[in-house]
Amino acid sequence: MPIYNPKLSQILTKFNMPMLMVAVFAASMGTGVFTFTLPLMNLDEKAGGMWLGTGFAGYFLAKLLIAPLSGSFADRHGSAKPLLYACGAAILLPLLYVLFPTIETLYAIQFILGLCAGTIRTVSMAAIGAGMESDKLSSRFAILSAVMNSSFLLGPLLGGLLYIDKDYLPVLGTMSAFMGLAFIIFTFSTRHMPTRTTEKKDEAHNSTGTSHYISIMTALFGRGMGIGSLIAFYPVLLTSSLQLSPGSTAIFFCMPSLTTVLLLPIFGKLLAGFDRRLTTSAGMLTSALALYILGGCSTASGFLCGGILSGIGAAVSMPASMAVCSELGSAKGKNLGYANMAANLGFITGPLFCGFMVSSSGHVGTPFKLTAIAGAMAAVHLIYEGVSGRGFKKSALTISALTFIGLLMLIPQNLQQNTHKDFFRYSDVAMGTVVNLTIPETDSRTEKIAKEAVSIMHRLQKDLDHRNKLGSIGQVNHEAGKKWVHVSNKTLQTIKRGLDISAKSGGSFDITIGAITTTPFYYALDKSRFAGHKELINYRLLKIDPEQTKVFLPKKGMAIDLGGLAKGTIIDAAADYLKSSGIRTGMVEAGGDFMVFGDRDWSIGIRNPRGDGIIGHIMVKDKAVCGSGDYYQFIIPISKEDKTRKHHIFDPALLQSSSESIATTTVAPDAETADALATTVFIMGPEKGNKFMEEHFPDCSAMWILPDMSIVTTKNFPKIITH
Repeated sequence: MPIYNPKLSQILTKFNMPMLMVAVFAASMGTGVFTFTLPLMNLDEKAGGMWLGTGFAGYFLAKLLIAPLSGSFADRHGSAKPLLYACGAAILLPLLYVLFPTIETLYAIQFILGLCAGTIRTVSMAAIGAGMESDKLSSRFAILSAVMNSSFLLGPLLGGLLYIDKDYLPVLGTMSAFMGLAFIIFTFSTRHMPTRTTEKKDEAHNSTGTSHYISIMTALFGRGMGIGSLIAFYPVLLTSSLQLSPGSTAIFFCMPSLTTVLLLPIFGKLLAGFDRRLTTSAGMLTSALALYILGGCSTASGFLCGGILSGIGAAVSMPASMAVCSELGSAKGKNLGYANMAANLGFITGPLFCGFMVSSSGHVGTPFKLTAIAGAMAAVHLIYEGVSGRGFKKSALTISALTFIGLLMLIPQNLQQNTHKDFFRYSDVAMGTVVNLTIPETDSRTEKIAKEAVSIMHRLQKDLDHRNKLGSIGQVNHEAGKKWVHVSNKTLQTIKRGLDISAKSGGSFDITIGAITTTPFYYALDKSRFAGHKELINYRLLKIDPEQTKVFLPKKGMAIDLGGLAKGTIIDAAADYLKSSGIRTGMVEAGGDFMVFGDRDWSIGIRNPRGDGIIGHIMVKDKAVCGSGDYYQFIIPISKEDKTRKHHIFDPALLQSSSESIATTTVAPDAETADALATTVFIMGPEKGNKFMEEHFPDCSAMWILPDMSIVTTKNFPKIITH
């Protein structure tokens, strides 16, 4: 039976319990501010699928390792010491970055913070389990879960604001302050906590069978896989499936957690009297169903419903599963420690599995579905225990067997690929989107060549991306107005070609637009915010030294942004490597931009900028096709009179989003040129853009979609085929 002291319970309920919850909230906020802001750097660098998965894994690995150790420590020495030790260590973590301000230090801090967070979570759960009556466990754990999850909603928002200038010191300082607050509150709230979270004399009486122990741990592992997959890859799935603004994407991403937080206190009370094993398994199956639905979604309404359903499943299963683990035996800390270890093992496995499957399937939805099936199968034995425990053993066996067989039958169809049997396709995540390499003729070396091509894309984008402070462009921008900076030869050549297009376009395309575009959500800010930036946007001021491969920005505040052509540069690099490796025909596609080569005609779809699907397709051979549009990054105006979107394609002359077009598509001999021209003619509009193309790029072609959805093309643009 659970350990229960009437006087202790009364104190916990009236005074210590609220303080404990507040302390856990503060500690969780500190963790959330840092840990869930750090992935912004990964997204800024647009890391690959496996790297994106492993970026989350270190934090969860630390929580996995510390959970059983901290729980066992609390069983022997009480909850006060581990809680205070964890918060005290977290308070001092910013000193590491002050002494060693490198990205490696931030990842070391993330790992240590995982140890602290794992301790706080496990020990606070053990303290509740040791001090509460059995019938109150579900409701108390529901409140604890709501507190933790709400902080993980608010923490990233606050962290994003603190990180707005790409400086981690404010983030670290705030994390330390929250941990300090938690330390103070824990100091007072743990005074009347049990000196131990276990009673040796009851341990034999309260020990649980091995089968039940394994079933709940397996179920927690399965749910952890689903949650880890959502955290790591849901933004990529949303971005690749919907035409949403960043704000809308954030709302969809937060919907599962928001639903969970709102429903946890309600379900914690409503379901307290039900069999906890059935409640846990029912919630986990609901979450698995939601994840399966999300994997096949293509509409906003589908993602909304799937996100809400996922939140409902978590709200149902979390309190019940915590209560089940708390009553596995008298050693509350050890049992809850192993439970958290199983969940964190799932958090690690889920992202790693998704990263591997994205490369294998070419679509983020496929690993979501397979993870959902695995999560549901992990809960099957818990279903059996819940039903058989009510006296229906035969029915339990039948239900469990049918459920398992049904889930098993879903696996083959989700492993099937929609590619032609004679084609090889290799996929990964790069530049914030899914990259696909399609090669008709294959041999034993093809996969190795494709992997190296994507690796080249990863390395090059880090060097060209202004958001990477360690890359060539990031260093040039950092030293603006101070000194010359050595850059890679590839970056220097890209800058030279960018300057050439800037000159030919008369500044409509200007790679020094970074003075504005390096500001987060610059397109959402008022035009007056950039009144003093006009003199900083002038490609003519940028100086290069080809012999020394040096670049210099003469004015402080100037910045280079190669976003208008770098994606094409990176696609070309991958295509060039494929060709140099003996691949005669192929296609490199990244987020709707294409480079096709070889003696083969390819059908390329043109995206509908104001709806689903495509408006038609064109046939090209040995060409690049790139597009620009106001539907990639934008906000919809609040005013009903103003129909113009604020979006990321800025007109340097007007210092505001261009409104001449809503989408452009260009065809050129290489992707870099096509990418740069798509941005340039978008800003120019069809009248000026046609003249520009005829004069400077007669071998290229362009198409404009205007605000009224009418289409204008250059004379040499390929025929648009519609059905």
